[in-house]
Amino acid sequence: MKKLLFAAFAAATAGVRADEVGPGAAVTNRIGELAPVVIYGSRVDDTAESMASPVRVFEAPAIARSGARSLPELLDKAAGLQIRTLNANPLQSQVAMRGYGENSFGRVKIVIDGEEINPVDMDAPNLVRIPIESIERVEVIDGPSPVLYGDGAVAGVIVVTTDSRDSERKTSVTARGGSHGTFGANVRTKGGLADEGLLYSAAYDYGRSDGFRDRAGYDTHAFVAALRKEFANGSTVGLKANYFNALYELPGSLSLEQWRRDRTQANYANDWCRQWNYGLAVDSKLRLAEDQWLYLDGAFSVKHRRASWGDYGYANEYDLYSYQLSPRYVNGRPIFGFDSKFTFGFDFRYDRYEVTDRSGWNNPHYNFGRGRYALFAEEEFGLTEWLSLVAGARGEYIDSRWERCRGLSESSSHDCMGDYELGLVCRPLDGLKTFVKGTCYHRSAFCDELSYTEDGSFLDPETGASLDLGLDWAFAEEFRFDLSGYWTVTKDEIFYNPYAVSSPWGWGGYNCNSPDRIERLGFQTGLAWLREGTAEASVRYSFVKSRFCDGQYDGETVPLVPESRVRAEVGVWICDDLEVKGGYRYVSSQVLAGDFGNEHDRLAGYSVFDVGLYYTPSWAEGWKASFVMDNLLDRDYCDFAGWSDYTGAYYYPACGRSFMFALGYSF
Repeated sequence: MKKLLFAAFAAATAGVRADEVGPGAAVTNRIGELAPVVIYGSRVDDTAESMASPVRVFEAPAIARSGARSLPELLDKAAGLQIRTLNANPLQSQVAMRGYGENSFGRVKIVIDGEEINPVDMDAPNLVRIPIESIERVEVIDGPSPVLYGDGAVAGVIVVTTDSRDSERKTSVTARGGSHGTFGANVRTKGGLADEGLLYSAAYDYGRSDGFRDRAGYDTHAFVAALRKEFANGSTVGLKANYFNALYELPGSLSLEQWRRDRTQANYANDWCRQWNYGLAVDSKLRLAEDQWLYLDGAFSVKHRRASWGDYGYANEYDLYSYQLSPRYVNGRPIFGFDSKFTFGFDFRYDRYEVTDRSGWNNPHYNFGRGRYALFAEEEFGLTEWLSLVAGARGEYIDSRWERCRGLSESSSHDCMGDYELGLVCRPLDGLKTFVKGTCYHRSAFCDELSYTEDGSFLDPETGASLDLGLDWAFAEEFRFDLSGYWTVTKDEIFYNPYAVSSPWGWGGYNCNSPDRIERLGFQTGLAWLREGTAEASVRYSFVKSRFCDGQYDGETVPLVPESRVRAEVGVWICDDLEVKGGYRYVSSQVLAGDFGNEHDRLAGYSVFDVGLYYTPSWAEGWKASFVMDNLLDRDYCDFAGWSDYTGAYYYPACGRSFMFALGYSF
């Protein structure tokens, strides 16, 4: 590890800089990924150019032009991330980054308006909780960022902002409809009193679909509202509320024979899930002195989820209460004439998980509580005008406790973890940034990973180290190029292993720590060009080799990790009002989830095309219309599949050809 940190400190970097760009300015990734705007790439208003990580930013205009109908689609089409959508249902979307497999969503931290939404259990974060029409900005930070974001920020961080800093009054109404009985509507209003520094916004979204597969329908309601006060000295205080309600069906997986016979069939006729959540969040930025700030975020949320697996006579419901508080002090005062930005903060989060197992002969009622307490500090020190050092450390204490959960040999665990980051950022030219960074990180187990182990004992936290380097170059006003590589080694990685225990039935799976170290070596690159009103083009490629290094599975590939992914897009303005875009996505083959020995057939790779028309008539101010067709060639493929000794191979077919019309009016 010392060698890794020394390499991060001493490795030479060459790269782009933007020292002529004012404070807070950076280059965004607005599909064409070009226009310079002010962005905030972290919890303490770091800019993309100052961070020792690959950072891509998507602003509201680019989000609207992407054709994405939800945040998962935006991350797929615009950011080129791997998104799995079980049962072709956006409510079951999972995001994967950097070569992590079945539970990859547990290694990506999702933050919405300062609130961390990753649950304490194995349910994936709800990526459709916020209507896409309400999103002002999405920031994708690739790679580990444990110092500022803590437990679980291993593969990356996705930061979503719904705040509008524009006091202009505006209301928009959008209606949409498409294949598979899909339709919905969105109403959003925003504005403010500029003289009073008061801003407001509110939005309601309704969506429903019969689903691509039989019994794969869903129905959703979402509401968000925000009120913000801005003061003359730059201080701000914001209050946000959210509500989400969804009901969706669970058709289940298919065998290979069933999939080949009819990919739309359902295996289960009575399975469904109902969930709703609501919460309040506050964020503030208070000016203490000319170059000193106090940030304070807090959130309270409630999630209720009830699921019924009627064919098995099994039902389960739980309530999850989450409390978060994070004060952070930032001092930007120079040190001996050198630029400096020092951050010191405290994170607190408590989750209370109360379960009722309605078929539970073993655990009819049980509770889980987890407290997370962390202190962290980070220093950004300007060695020269174009070269800066970023160093940080975090100490995190995690206290987990079970009540009335049978089968456990212990009822509590106490993990004390340390995370570290050390990097260099070089900006020798306008628009060019290069960086190198070494990181030590950790992730603690989900509560339901802890409650299902072979001997009832708790699992160790995952720990690992990463070395990242790369560059980001915006040049010739219309182009952007980025390239980054990484090497990570993880110890005690947690997953469900169907081979954990041998038994007469051939099925003895448990959650466990990996007996082997897991190594990931990969890179990603992208090139984009945009000439507004004429044409645009972009291509993004990522490669990762993810394998076990020692022990029982030495040399084998980690399941459910494609080596290669490609996303390409071309857009042409037929006239000033009409743009036509075409997209292509390729994902290479993958080892089935659970097949740690790589003994069974692989999930085949696939290629998918999409096309879109975007019309904004100059003769009808405020109106816009779009038409998007995904999976243009009706490719029959799966983006999630696994192996169980109990059932054999199982598959979740992805959506076939689908289309969506949308019509909107703003006034």
